[in-house]
Amino acid sequence: MALAAGFPAWLVALLVGVAAAAAYAAYSRPIVPLSAGRRVVLSALRLAALLLLLLFLLEPVTTEPGPASDAVVPVLLDNSRSMRLPAGGSARRIDRAAALVRDEILPALGDRFDVEVATLDAPEAPADPDAVEPRAPRTDLAAAIEALARRYEGRTVAGIVVLSDGGDTGGRDLRHVVEGVAGPVYTVGIGLGEAFPDREVTSLTAGDAAVVESVVELGAEVVLRGGAGDASTLRLFEDGRLVEVRRVASPGDGVPARAVFRVSPRPDAATLYTVEVAAAAAEPALENNRRSVLVQPPGRPRRVLMIEGSPGHEHSFLKRSWLSDPGVALDAVVRKGQNAGGQHTFYVQGDPRRTPALAAGYPRDRRALFGYDAVVFANIEAGFFQPAQLAMTADFVAERGGGLLLLGSTSLAAQGLRGSALENVVPLALSDRERSVSAAGRFANRNRLLLTNDGAVHPLMQLGATADETRARWGEVPALAGSTSLGTSRPGASVLALVGRPEGGSSPLVAVQRYGRGRSMVFAGEAAWRWKMLMPAESRIYDTFWRQVARWLTGLAPERQTLSVAPAPAPGDLVEIGLRVLDAEYRAVTDAAPLIEVTTPTGVVHTVDAVLADRGSGRYAGRLRADLDGVYRVEASAGPDLASVTEWFLVGGADAEFADPRADAQVLERLAAAGGGRLLAAGEVRQLRGLLAAAAPAREPLVRALWHGAWSFVLVLVVLTAEWSLRRAWGLR
Repeated sequence: MALAAGFPAWLVALLVGVAAAAAYAAYSRPIVPLSAGRRVVLSALRLAALLLLLLFLLEPVTTEPGPASDAVVPVLLDNSRSMRLPAGGSARRIDRAAALVRDEILPALGDRFDVEVATLDAPEAPADPDAVEPRAPRTDLAAAIEALARRYEGRTVAGIVVLSDGGDTGGRDLRHVVEGVAGPVYTVGIGLGEAFPDREVTSLTAGDAAVVESVVELGAEVVLRGGAGDASTLRLFEDGRLVEVRRVASPGDGVPARAVFRVSPRPDAATLYTVEVAAAAAEPALENNRRSVLVQPPGRPRRVLMIEGSPGHEHSFLKRSWLSDPGVALDAVVRKGQNAGGQHTFYVQGDPRRTPALAAGYPRDRRALFGYDAVVFANIEAGFFQPAQLAMTADFVAERGGGLLLLGSTSLAAQGLRGSALENVVPLALSDRERSVSAAGRFANRNRLLLTNDGAVHPLMQLGATADETRARWGEVPALAGSTSLGTSRPGASVLALVGRPEGGSSPLVAVQRYGRGRSMVFAGEAAWRWKMLMPAESRIYDTFWRQVARWLTGLAPERQTLSVAPAPAPGDLVEIGLRVLDAEYRAVTDAAPLIEVTTPTGVVHTVDAVLADRGSGRYAGRLRADLDGVYRVEASAGPDLASVTEWFLVGGADAEFADPRADAQVLERLAAAGGGRLLAAGEVRQLRGLLAAAAPAREPLVRALWHGAWSFVLVLVVLTAEWSLRRAWGLR
């Protein structure tokens, strides 16, 4: 009991004293003689009445715990497909989670909180735990928690309880999502520590089919877990047709085993490759036993323009190598000499559709030059070009995204390029040495190629599967006849190979850099044809190197129309399809009306509305919901003067829901930590009541006034009536 009036103690004591004095005074001198006992009884009754009135004046009250507040505790039940996997014995994870909700969480929290159960795929509606089945296509915990936050906006959330196996496939940072949710998040791990046999194809990658008749490497990784054996059988399918079977040994439980397949994809359409691992005995998760990858058909040959200062063995060998490469379309201009009028004459080889623009030795406008993907200056002086042509070539690299290769001492002469528009495009600082070319002579052993650490792993120099193998193969090549000595590399450039100097030391031989949107390269060696002529006939080092040079130089050069599709979508995803459109000078087109058509695996054609998404790059984008597994074909065109472009994409190449199907405690720990809660094992769910109560807002106590009722009036009336009755009986009026 407490006094609500808030009188100070001294005042209460004073009033009690006054009441006692008044009661004594009332019967200190009665008009009728009374015995001492009767006087005490009457004074006590009078004092009791006065004290009751004083007590009611002080407003006595009692406080009781308030009724249960309206704080809600959402219980999110993971009903994704991975919850059908075992959680001990024959019980499924979903059954274990539903039993915990029904038998422990609801009874423990129901009398204290408003507990509402929801599922992962329908968080906006209440759910019956006993009726939940593992049907959600993915475990998107972030989306479900965001939906719960919207659902209970404006209500007091004491906390969120998540029951899951932790196999999150949403791909979002849970920490940023949970930070905006009121109330702590407690996670209950389902299936933690449970082991079962599982075989999974964890990765399948494919190289590009750069040219027709390419041999593409498929790299597959397989993991065996939980006593699934020490070896497995892999099957490779090409467009559904079995093409190879291979036995792969496991390095250990959970350790990936790698297998490499070499395939020849179709030249006219995308090819679907699938790697499948044979199932282990009693393996419950068969969805991860296969994985597919789509290999796009080779694109058009890359157009290379080669400007030669004069005929020579170096250029002849190089052109022969590129002309035999189906992935390269080479146009060559060879300066022959001067005519009677003192004008240069040229020998032009190449595609008749492009060679008319080369009659003067070099394209004179952006449209003609930008039609190529790479340009090679082969032993030709910078003075041959007009300043405007050099500036246009710098734009070709920086804006077009083309490649530029400089080779030969004449092309690399410092006095020609220094101060020109191409000076910064060159990856090496230009030397001012008067004598930049050193003959090999008796120091031939000093002009050998020395691979750098960067070069050992760079695709341009790669000759083997590993860096060590690449180093070994480059160590076999003969010495060059000589080299041009240039300065150090520019910031951001890489030196891939050095060459030993006859006078000692070394200087850069192969240097590359990214410049604007394109690439540039210097080859400072002389007579690289020795790598072809002085090595065994079966050696392919010379051709491999120069073909890789052509591919690297042209690797960033875009087409006038370029399709792009978000990688590896899953069924039901909204797939964004992008189309970049450039004009003949490779400037962004912002007023195109692109037509994009998508053919589904069943042959149904959908038209995708594309709008301008980026004015700077000329990129248009549209979206399509991909509901089916399989290969989709995209065809797009942005105008009558542009041929249509085609791309394929794969939906459902891997089932992310069953990637490493073991329960993931780390995901649940991160989720709980971000939400200010903790991860609980299945046997610790009874702690939720105390944890949530400690974090829940305090309940308002219930205050009851003791004096405010009929009983108080009756009590005073009884005391006064007793006093009056005794007074009358004892002769007092």
